[in-house]
Amino acid sequence: MKTTNFVIALLLFATALTAKAAPLLNGLALEQQFNKDQYIAAVYSERLANDAGTLLNNSIPRSLEVRVIAERLSARRFRNQWMEGIAINNAGNTLTGQAENMVTFANLFKGRLVAGDRLRVDFAADTGTTSVSLNDIMLGMIEDKDFFNTLLRAWIGPVPPSTDFRDGLMGSGQVDSGLLATYESLQPGADRVAQVAAMVDEQEAEEQQAAAPTPKNSEPAQVATTGTPKPDLKADIPPPTLAAIGAPAIAKPAPALAESKPETVAQAPTSQPKPLKPTTTRRSAPVEEELEEEDEAPLTADMILARQIYHSMLLRHTFKHIRYPKRAQERGQEGSVRLNVTIDQKGNVKDVSTLQESRYASLNREALEAVERAGPYPATPAQLKLDEYRFSVPITFRLPD
Repeated sequence: MKTTNFVIALLLFATALTAKAAPLLNGLALEQQFNKDQYIAAVYSERLANDAGTLLNNSIPRSLEVRVIAERLSARRFRNQWMEGIAINNAGNTLTGQAENMVTFANLFKGRLVAGDRLRVDFAADTGTTSVSLNDIMLGMIEDKDFFNTLLRAWIGPVPPSTDFRDGLMGSGQVDSGLLATYESLQPGADRVAQVAAMVDEQEAEEQQAAAPTPKNSEPAQVATTGTPKPDLKADIPPPTLAAIGAPAIAKPAPALAESKPETVAQAPTSQPKPLKPTTTRRSAPVEEELEEEDEAPLTADMILARQIYHSMLLRHTFKHIRYPKRAQERGQEGSVRLNVTIDQKGNVKDVSTLQESRYASLNREALEAVERAGPYPATPAQLKLDEYRFSVPITFRLPD
């Protein structure tokens, strides 16, 4: 009898330890685009916290999860948005070191995500391994102890999708009950789980076939080489700053300077800014065609690195042209705006649309006009081989404490 009680006590103790070690829900954040709910993001951690330093601690297990609300969501666009956040919230040496892992991560995303899908990224502190699953079906693993934090910084770093998004994830266990109820209700159906499993099986079969030995009689395929030099990352990429208070708009650069490397943010001059002309930048609404998948060249580490560096360059260029509207300062108005910008090969602005607005019209208008003033942007790098380039611009208007 004593032995039985001892065994039961051990089992209860083990269960308690497991429960204690299980990552806890630290916070939730709702992602909206064009005033439509897209997904709810979650951060889990063994240790609840409201600061980025604790959540980036590699010694504790953590998880990221995305539960899709939208009827359909392009996996590639979702991935690219995440990678943009990675580019502006990680140092240059981190981007260089994680480029190959980013290729592995990016290639896990195929087709479309649909309502109810659950994308999860788990970090095992004991092994340093990051695993990615969709609807509890393993998509892949990355064995690099620093990779998980590279992903997480895109959400809680200095330039998150929005300040509300970051604050929600760093809730230290305090979450909105309504958002939590919606989050918990998002579950994939049995048919969707089976579909994902079939996709994974098909992809694994294709990879095995591609890895099969080449027949002796066939000639090995010639790998094309472009001779394109690797992007230069000698200096760390500085994060974009907040909108400058009292800073006038920087004069639009001459076309001949469009391809020059942007400098760091200039100090605000003492002269008062001139009145702005009404913006002519087109505020477009999303169109159905934008949801369709685009043809894309096979991803390489050099290509991903080039895109990340270019994206950071474009943001730094934009941030030099942002100023805090005086009336908004006087009224204590703060907020975040996120824009989609499309430019051509020469950097000319072709289109601007608002992904997320703040509550204040003056801040929304200033964000759009800043993009207009910033054109033309630095030209598209040759190695990207794109006729046009689409990128998002997160802008935070926040007054000093």
